[in-house]
Amino acid sequence: MEIAAQLYTVRKFTGTEADVLQTFRKIKSMGYDSVQISAFGFYEPERIREMLDETGLSVCATHTPFDRITGDTDKVIAEHKLFGCKYVGLGWMRADDIEGYRALLDKLAPAVAKIADAGLKFVYHNHNHEFRKFDGVRPIDFMLENTDSRFGFLADFYWVQTAGCSPVSFIEKFADRLDVVHFKDKRVPPEGKTDMAEIFEGNMDYEAIYRACLKAGVSYAAVEQDECDGDPFDSLALSRRNIKARLGI
Repeated sequence: MEIAAQLYTVRKFTGTEADVLQTFRKIKSMGYDSVQISAFGFYEPERIREMLDETGLSVCATHTPFDRITGDTDKVIAEHKLFGCKYVGLGWMRADDIEGYRALLDKLAPAVAKIADAGLKFVYHNHNHEFRKFDGVRPIDFMLENTDSRFGFLADFYWVQTAGCSPVSFIEKFADRLDVVHFKDKRVPPEGKTDMAEIFEGNMDYEAIYRACLKAGVSYAAVEQDECDGDPFDSLALSRRNIKARLGI
């Protein structure tokens, strides 16, 4: 399993192509060899490809907007192939009831099929709202049961934990659909601070989570921290050092 950097963490530093290049260089210097592209400003895909080549980074996955996935599928596929990236990630969708989730899945279905036919894979990134029950049904379970293997899940374990669920149990249930996951730790915060933490600086059992990911055959774990109390680059660097020290990867 490869450890990647989720660049949403440093989204304030990816607004221009020049910013992206500097960010790629910093990420590579920390010991990451792969990144997840998310929340970038405008860019030319060809220029991103050049920057990846220059820094020796690969792309494990993206977060691509819903409207682009469903309305501009061919270009999304072409861009991912240019990046050498197999996983087309959707970072967010939400409905007010199960029928709303059914409608969203129906709208996604043609794109998910086309992405699979192109040799890529769609992956859905959860938050905690997918665990809210509607008449006893959790949307996350509804999505699992009403899609096939072409529809993958990009599990964010912080949000699984926040929803009151066991990350290890989640991995076991969704194992056949997990290729990319998010490592993000959770702590009891000091007053006025975020409850998000660098990996192994919080209270989540990432040794057990890591073992479960290995058993499930997960390919990439992307380190993400939506909010940082200090410099987000420092947070990504600390997480990378901690993972190397505790897990040996």
